[in-house]
Amino acid sequence: MDTYFEYHVKNGDSLSAIIFKMFGYASSDSRYAGALAHIMSLNPQIKDPNRIVAGDMLRLGVIPQAKRVVKPSPIISPPKSPAFITKNVAREDLDNYWALSWLEQNANFLTIPGGIAAGATGNLMSPGNISLLKEVGDIYAEYKNGKITKGQYDYRRASVLNRFKRNVGPMEKVLFGNNTTHQSIRIARGGGLPATAHIARHSGRLNNLAKVSKAGGVVLIGVGLTASCMQIASTASSEEKNEIFVETIASTTTGLVAGLAIGVFLVSNPIGWGTALVLATGSAAVSYGMGKAARVSYDRFGNKVDLVSGTGVGKICQ
Repeated sequence: MDTYFEYHVKNGDSLSAIIFKMFGYASSDSRYAGALAHIMSLNPQIKDPNRIVAGDMLRLGVIPQAKRVVKPSPIISPPKSPAFITKNVAREDLDNYWALSWLEQNANFLTIPGGIAAGATGNLMSPGNISLLKEVGDIYAEYKNGKITKGQYDYRRASVLNRFKRNVGPMEKVLFGNNTTHQSIRIARGGGLPATAHIARHSGRLNNLAKVSKAGGVVLIGVGLTASCMQIASTASSEEKNEIFVETIASTTTGLVAGLAIGVFLVSNPIGWGTALVLATGSAAVSYGMGKAARVSYDRFGNKVDLVSGTGVGKICQ
């Protein structure tokens, strides 16, 4: 006896998307029609395959090898929600299915907050702020060369480190652990170390943290593009494919341009953690808004142009 399971339709679901998630058949696949016929045979209550409503219950099952259209068998309710468990599908395949399904529909819940966090960290660890640490070494060199007095050195050092401490705010504990900024950025005395060894070490570490944040941002862009490609592949409507494509290109391009502009500004401008967060949030909001605006513009003025086919994206996202 074949095993079937229940699936409750969610907002944004379509039969083409469900077929792609479950069987991996895009609408352009020759096997798509057979999968659609199979699902329609299991769900005679569906009159129009293009109209399913959130909250409806669908009966789904593995397509039989001998024939595509079968009579419904008794439903075996899954032991737990949300996944449907069946002996005909490997557990790891179901896990991959749900992971990809979640990614396709909810990538923004990962990429937007993640992009803000990565952007804020990268902004805070900008060359402008790291230069404040290096400035302590320059002040020390002036003192050792007799250009300033010990009192002047202590005052200027404290002023620079106080500014850095204010800028990093609550990140100080993350950056230096149990030590304060003043304890960490100190002159090495004795032990065969150069006088500015501690300064160089922490400056290098913060530079590496900025690079990791930038790499994380690139990874999140890749996640967003992958999710968009999955949506394009699982969508039957050519118009909707193009809407997704236009929105993705506009938001990604805007985000990259905003990131470059902010990076240029931060080279010589030390900023506080609040400003770093505002810049990251603002660039994410602008990118998201530009994507939505581009989608609306395409609907109004450019929906006769098939960009997905023209650029070859349709072949890539299958």
